[in-house]
Amino acid sequence: MTLHRLPAIAIATLALVLAATASESLVVRGSGIRTKPILGALYELTLYVPESLQAADGPASLGADQPMAFHLTLKSSLITRKRFVETTTEGFAKAAASGYTSPNTPAFLDQFANTEFKKGDTVIMRYADGALTTLYRTAGGTETPLATIPGLDLKQALFAIWLGATPAQESLKTSLLATP
Repeated sequence: MTLHRLPAIAIATLALVLAATASESLVVRGSGIRTKPILGALYELTLYVPESLQAADGPASLGADQPMAFHLTLKSSLITRKRFVETTTEGFAKAAASGYTSPNTPAFLDQFANTEFKKGDTVIMRYADGALTTLYRTAGGTETPLATIPGLDLKQALFAIWLGATPAQESLKTSLLATP
């Protein structure tokens, strides 16, 4: 981990810990960069899990009905709302092919209808108490709650995009599940 990323991760971890009850405290499991040839770095993704899942493999993490979170920070101005929805739709299709489906995936995608994506902004996707809550935080620090959608199946389908059998990027999955 480079030093310039440490403060952002520490602040994000503190925010999650303060927002969760003691039994739901989350720790950083892993972090990595989603890249594409020629385009370079698209986003940074950090996985937060309870300490009990600190060494769990992908299937155990996906199946766990425990609090978990992803922080996705946009690293490229090429990521627009439209492109984010398109690639997430593709990710949900891959997850479905691996057995992770949810009738709530359209609701997850629809919550971004009025969100303008900009480099440096963060999408926070946190599962707790049987529901997935999404927040959008601008690089300036303004945080907008988007939606809370019920369903462990939605969490599993969404997290399978990065942790499933056919992840968005294998090296990113490896970084997310790195053993501390």
